[in-house]
Amino acid sequence: MSNRPGIDVDEAALSDLDELVRLESSLFRDDAGTHDPLVDITWPARHAREDFVRLIGGASTVVLVARYEENIRGHLVGYLSAPSPTRFDRRTAEIRSLYVDSAVRASGVGQALVTSFMTWARTHEAVAVAVSAYTANEGARGFYEHLGFAEQSVTFRLLLDD
Repeated sequence: MSNRPGIDVDEAALSDLDELVRLESSLFRDDAGTHDPLVDITWPARHAREDFVRLIGGASTVVLVARYEENIRGHLVGYLSAPSPTRFDRRTAEIRSLYVDSAVRASGVGQALVTSFMTWARTHEAVAVAVSAYTANEGARGFYEHLGFAEQSVTFRLLLDD
């Protein structure tokens, strides 16, 4: 799926489950664990395997893996929104999660995953791709801005006292 030398992006298979759980666990620990006190960073260890089994091969979902130097070094989970009458009956493709091993972050693996996802989205008649990133995650924000994504909205949260 990828056209970047040395990087192969494909739809995930059930044989990739161990690596997908490893990557999702790293994402929860490194991203949500740093930026969101309400996220249970142990969730992937308990539930990610069954979640990936449900997602792989879904009609409106895609799980992509990126192989770099012959090893899975990144993944992307995405889905299609239902067509919405408030959006002229158009659908959006959403990136639910994206993670690239820190040792290969400047290699183009993330860009290859997003490019492959955009191709998948177009073939499923999506007119836009959306993704959320924590405000404090400047690396993710810069990555998406570099790829042409523009900030559209901001979510505000107030933690209530116990």
